[in-house]
Amino acid sequence: MNLRQLELFISLAKNPNISQVAKESFLTQSAVSVALKGLEQDLGVQLFDRLNRRLALNPHGRTFLRNLEPAMHNLNEVLRTFEGDNMTGVLVVGASSTIADYILPQIMFEFEDRYPNVTIETVFTNPHDIAEGLEQGSIDIGLIETDIESSDLEFTRLCRDELFVVSSDEAFAKNGPYSIEELLNKKWVLREPGAGSRDTFNYYMAEHMKNMRIVMEMHHTVSIKRVLQNPDTLSCLSPFAIQRELELGELFRVPLKDLRLTRHFYAVMHRDKYRTRLMETFYHAVESYLGTDRQIFSEED
Repeated sequence: MNLRQLELFISLAKNPNISQVAKESFLTQSAVSVALKGLEQDLGVQLFDRLNRRLALNPHGRTFLRNLEPAMHNLNEVLRTFEGDNMTGVLVVGASSTIADYILPQIMFEFEDRYPNVTIETVFTNPHDIAEGLEQGSIDIGLIETDIESSDLEFTRLCRDELFVVSSDEAFAKNGPYSIEELLNKKWVLREPGAGSRDTFNYYMAEHMKNMRIVMEMHHTVSIKRVLQNPDTLSCLSPFAIQRELELGELFRVPLKDLRLTRHFYAVMHRDKYRTRLMETFYHAVESYLGTDRQIFSEED
């Protein structure tokens, strides 16, 4: 039994004229007759009575038609969702903290406003867990703030982000720039190990970490910003996360001597994953919003 047989049965049920149905279907009358006979053999019942060389639905045929038409309608609706400019489906996006809180919501709003039949499910966690989800297939696209070692993943480098050392003490910030050695005894409030901003901070501060006074490690940037209102505290955060506080004068950038803490954002997918139109369209929406230097690479390159 095949889809073509079912379509021909419905056509014949509505117009029991084999020659006309054959013409409309671009088939010979013999091909239509063979298809109908094959369908009846597969079902094990006769669907039409042959009366005076004409077809007439019998009780089996009427029952089959009544049940088949809604199913075929539903099937055609499903098939149409993948045709033309239609965009539909569920996309699972994993995002690390800064992107999840300060960038992805606007991208999602614009995307789902444009494609109302799309559902974006989000997984907000650290880059290492996102990489694991990508490798296991539970996440379709990852948006992370640090490079991860994995031969299974393909990374597209997006825009550059420069982390700022910040304080709520305006006078202290304006007295810079400072060397890192001058700041080691301040009360540092940082993201937890594994967070994207913390990985970047650790990379640049590797030789100083053992002498740095880290008083708190927190899972949420909003909590860090609150703690920074205490005197003598410093943190290292993305300008995406503190744009409002910088504009309102609640936090101030502490300039550093001869050091810039730069990183890139990355779009990540499994190198062997089938790239659906939905995935590709969402990726281009991210690329349009954040920009990219078009460098695509994996650990095997």
